[in-house]
Amino acid sequence: MNIVSEKIKSHYDSLPTSERLVADYVLEHKDALFQHPIKELATLSGTTQAAWTRFAQAIGYTGLKDLKNAYYAEANTTLEQTDKGGPKIAFKDVNEYTSLQSIADNICATSVQAVQTTYRLFDAGTFSETVSDIVGAKQIQVFGVGTASVAAYDLYCKLLRIHYNVVFNHDHHMNLMTVSQICSDDVAIFFCDNAKNTEIMQLFSIAKERKAVTIAVTKLGNNALTTGCDHVLFATSPEIDKKSGITSSRFAQLFIVDTLYTAIANRDYENIKGYLKNSYDVFHDTARE
Repeated sequence: MNIVSEKIKSHYDSLPTSERLVADYVLEHKDALFQHPIKELATLSGTTQAAWTRFAQAIGYTGLKDLKNAYYAEANTTLEQTDKGGPKIAFKDVNEYTSLQSIADNICATSVQAVQTTYRLFDAGTFSETVSDIVGAKQIQVFGVGTASVAAYDLYCKLLRIHYNVVFNHDHHMNLMTVSQICSDDVAIFFCDNAKNTEIMQLFSIAKERKAVTIAVTKLGNNALTTGCDHVLFATSPEIDKKSGITSSRFAQLFIVDTLYTAIANRDYENIKGYLKNSYDVFHDTARE
């Protein structure tokens, strides 16, 4: 997956008309960025030089040069990965596969790329602030619906192991009850594949109103969740099969969970090392029986 293209698509709906024209041109004529100066690009896209600069800044770059550098770096990375061989992503629906091997190849390729793409979006500063808020929280409430609940539940289990005061429920009414009691000393973590999910957004609005620290694990994009949360950890993945359901996004979210949990345990090790040992001893003794 191309990170720059993903950023463009995620910001597309929020772009003004002139910047959207630039976005359309870039997505269709990526190579032209390296073949023409900004003045010619403005003419070719039917926009202005200023629109190109605003577009680059809107999707997270300092200007057109920074955008070109990002595309160039990704092109080189893609070439290196292609040279190494391995499964390649095939853009087809679930009913179009012709063999079990092609299914395995595609699942492998999309899962690996989901983790790699999410890793490339990793922001150490945001992670550090997130870890600090979780370690210092009075209570941690974890929310996730649908496929996103898999990663949410995994984080819940991991935090339970180190004796954190953490809450997770599959039932939305129970989630409403717990979030109604949240306060400014608490943290609310939202796992979400789609920021338009009404249940997640309802829970987020309540947590925000009650001044809790809010954290989102979600896809790139400008929406009420990513712009409203105190911290956003981006987990992105290739969208391939319209009929298969979300698969690779789980790996992206679980990568975030494992990284987050390890960072928390590392930061708070002196306080949690006894709980790690206790759980290990219990499971180890059980396995020998």
